[in-house]
Amino acid sequence: MIPSRFLTVFYAANFIVPILYFVIVYPKYRKDGQLQQIGFSTVLTTEEEWVAMLFGSFMLKFRHHATIDESVQKFFMHLKMLSLALTFGCNRRMAYYLIALYCVMFVTIQPGKFQGAQRIEHLNPVSLKSRVRKPTSTADKSAVWLVAFWADWCETCTFLEAMLASLSIKYSKSGLEFGKVDVVKYPELAEEFRIDTSGTSWQLPTIILFYKGVEVKRLPPFKSDGTVVKTKMDEKGVTKFFELDKDVSEMSFKSGKSRASSSKSAKKKD
Repeated sequence: MIPSRFLTVFYAANFIVPILYFVIVYPKYRKDGQLQQIGFSTVLTTEEEWVAMLFGSFMLKFRHHATIDESVQKFFMHLKMLSLALTFGCNRRMAYYLIALYCVMFVTIQPGKFQGAQRIEHLNPVSLKSRVRKPTSTADKSAVWLVAFWADWCETCTFLEAMLASLSIKYSKSGLEFGKVDVVKYPELAEEFRIDTSGTSWQLPTIILFYKGVEVKRLPPFKSDGTVVKTKMDEKGVTKFFELDKDVSEMSFKSGKSRASSSKSAKKKD
């Protein structure tokens, strides 16, 4: 069964438009114009060369994708690149029209926010302080918090939304709470936790585990010199690193293991 988030206008348009182009528009220009041979192979046709190159590029990057959401959107990107590459060889004018169409789609049709079930509390500076950093209630004082620092404009954050929602449903239990902080709304919190929010940052999203107001573990981690370790965050890796599949009382930080050793283990995994 296809997840409902893939049945939206964004996903439908990004799949249907390139497919219809290949079925209806491209054959006409391929027949009328002679596609220039780029000369990489004496065996394959030019179309076969481009298909092989872009399929190979997608498959090389596929193993680095953290979620199915990322794989689907990267597939759309490669499909559109293929249509543009082939069109440039047949009809440059048509290629410019196609670029304009893809630009309009990019500006007007966005993936949209995740709307599925989740048990994640949206935190602001006040609630982060009263519930996580300096908990006041008895339940919060003994709770472990997994907090994701997020930005709506961040593509990687969008890719991980469904995964974190799934983790919050699967592992929500007594003593373990899930939270989310919008670093665009609250940049002071990003600064407090040393999270770079620039467009080239490897730190979005940043996921931090707190216990009694103290940071215990984080992804992506820091090296000893303070630089950030670029980290692939898939469901299996996040679950293992933060020990979400364990009872809260059995988590390693409660048995005396230091944050340094946790960061070290994260680097080994990378």
